[in-house]
Amino acid sequence: MDATAYVRIEPAPDDLHGGEGAALRAAGPVATVALPGGVVAKAVTTREAGLRVLSDPRFAKDIQHWEAYRHGRIPADWPLLFIVEGKGLLTADGDTHRRLRRPVQRAISPRRVEALRPRVEDVTRRLLSGLATAPAGQETDLLRHFALPLPLDVICLLLGVPDEGALRDELHELSTAAMNSEASVEEITGTVGRRFPATLMSLIERKRARGDRDDLTMDLVGALDAGELTEAEVIGNLVITVIGGHETTVNLICHAVRGLLTHPETLAAARARQEAGDDPWPDVVEEALRWDSPARHVMFRYATEDVEVEGEVIRAGEAVLVPLTAIQRCPHAFPEPDRFDPGRYASGRAAGHLAFGAGAHRCPGAPLARLEAEIALRRLFETYPRLALVDRPVPRVPALGINGFKELPVVLRP
Repeated sequence: MDATAYVRIEPAPDDLHGGEGAALRAAGPVATVALPGGVVAKAVTTREAGLRVLSDPRFAKDIQHWEAYRHGRIPADWPLLFIVEGKGLLTADGDTHRRLRRPVQRAISPRRVEALRPRVEDVTRRLLSGLATAPAGQETDLLRHFALPLPLDVICLLLGVPDEGALRDELHELSTAAMNSEASVEEITGTVGRRFPATLMSLIERKRARGDRDDLTMDLVGALDAGELTEAEVIGNLVITVIGGHETTVNLICHAVRGLLTHPETLAAARARQEAGDDPWPDVVEEALRWDSPARHVMFRYATEDVEVEGEVIRAGEAVLVPLTAIQRCPHAFPEPDRFDPGRYASGRAAGHLAFGAGAHRCPGAPLARLEAEIALRRLFETYPRLALVDRPVPRVPALGINGFKELPVVLRP
């Protein structure tokens, strides 16, 4: 295929939805994409095709199924290689995946998530109270001062990270660096290969010395001691939990705020529902997950045999990208896809979004993310009813895996 027929995927596109997303959908249900570094893959571009790839066991996560990788055609200095060839929860299949997932699933069971509700409410109130010192009309970065510290506090509580010291900020810095798709292979290796594991091993050693119990870190350590997990698997699970447990929730909260403030009629309808005794916030969260997915692309699934997807054949050994942000603006699945409309969920007329994935690898942290976002949005708009966006361009985070902005500038009280 002529390189001009490829859809180019950039770390921080100027127009994610109208540019990249539209180009992907225009290329048909199965597109050929050129990733940073010149690596070529397939991408599915409709909700139905995405659901198929995410759910069908013929599309595996183990990189050994990728023909180009097996035959040495992926450059050794490709920045994304260190992430996709890692051994862990996100790159395993079958029994190995179930074994790696089980301790995480236990740690964020529905009982444990619901038990976190008072803590989420307390942290939310504290953060919103702290914002009250901003003078009327002053610009405030809501991401830095609210959307980030809330889920970071909660995931650190789950992991048993001490409140004191700078470890929480360091974990956020490391997760941000690990997801930077513009970083060099040396930078990624230094972050994911050395600094992140060293920081987490230090945390484990401190927690062992203190005799800590009943948190996700020590649950994983218990699985290590019982021979269920290796040390590398424990570290891998912790890295995934730190990144997935707060980065995507930050994006979810920010996208929901942007959606409401750029669609004032939608915000008014949510307030009217709340005043009538209804709870609009679960539908707002579901629509935010669809309208601007917190995760940008699922990288990758690998076809283990030839599979027909919506009339196109994905060949055995091909890597398949699932571009969530493009799929969830698909007009066939979601009428008026660019419109932020929680009513599509309240009425039950909307197709289910894929923001948390599907199948065996569906995100185990989905209930926690929903809980945090619902509480955050309810309390934010109750506390600052005149909240307004600052009208200026904001750059996106340069990452293929997550979909976020570098800041969320608002005025709390005009």
